[in-house]
Amino acid sequence: MQNIIYKLWISSLTLKNEYKISIIDSNISPEEFYKYSISDYINCGIDILTAQEINNSKNLDMYMKLLEYLDKEEINIIIYKDDKYPKELINIPDPPFVLFVKGNLIDFENSIAIVGARRASDYGRAIAYKFAYELSKMNIPVVSGMAKGIDSNSHTGALDAGGFTCAVMGSGFKNIYPAENMNLFNRICKSGCVITEFFPDTRPFPANFPRRNRIISGLAKATLIIEAGERSGSLITASCALNQGKDVFAVPGNIFSPYSKGTNKLIGEGAKLITSVEDVLEEYGVSVIQWNKNKIESLTEKEMTVLNLLKNGYITTESIIDSSGMKVQELLPILSKLECSGIIKKVYGGQYIVC
Repeated sequence: MQNIIYKLWISSLTLKNEYKISIIDSNISPEEFYKYSISDYINCGIDILTAQEINNSKNLDMYMKLLEYLDKEEINIIIYKDDKYPKELINIPDPPFVLFVKGNLIDFENSIAIVGARRASDYGRAIAYKFAYELSKMNIPVVSGMAKGIDSNSHTGALDAGGFTCAVMGSGFKNIYPAENMNLFNRICKSGCVITEFFPDTRPFPANFPRRNRIISGLAKATLIIEAGERSGSLITASCALNQGKDVFAVPGNIFSPYSKGTNKLIGEGAKLITSVEDVLEEYGVSVIQWNKNKIESLTEKEMTVLNLLKNGYITTESIIDSSGMKVQELLPILSKLECSGIIKKVYGGQYIVC
């Protein structure tokens, strides 16, 4: 208990993460560092003003109260190089010293980050939901930032598929942002996890989000950008991914849409163009077709007809009836069977998508 309090105190200091990490990596215990004098801090290469600030911050009662809050809210503390610290973050530039985690951490080795515009188009939202849903059906975790638009639809798609999703916040747990996503936050905590490096009282300041973005890309094997303007924060996430040696994918968009200028530019600069989940998975030797093969081989001729129409864009009951000539009483049981088999899914407005 005492050791974690001293580590929490170190994590709150205005020192660079690399310096905090050097303390953990050294022979100095967190408690010993706490007991240093101002002159000891100066001898460690810390400037006098920062040394005085550190010395004035020694109030363990505050950190005891913080621990009580975290315990009450079932929020876990993970310090750099703890056993539960995500290995994907260990070697990224500027790894977070502390992570506050609500929910259940898993292995992020094969996870995919999906990010994009907050003011996304219906097209972008549908793509984000579809991709996240299909990835989750393949047991691939989805990482995003819980923002409006693409992020929220990515988390929702993963949750609706019964998969695991991780949200990385740019604020503390007492300031869920955006507030309208509180229900989504609760869903993620139950079926995935929410992570932040910021202390609970931290507000969602604009400067926090570029720092958050390096964690999103750092956790994932690759980052997929769906809709981003020329100055979108999603492009910062893409830049972080590249700096970390990770893959960057982008979904092409309408060349006249301001939402697509950033993603189309990424593709022009070398990001892999993605038009389906299979494009993502084939990069890593996995095939969606193989995964669905056994289910599809057992379908009847009429069920295959409906499935092929859905693949070709006939996504409402009415459009399938118009194209196939089936009666509604004949079609509905087929749609129900395909949905129960996990081959298709009913989404907004009575529309269907192929899983």
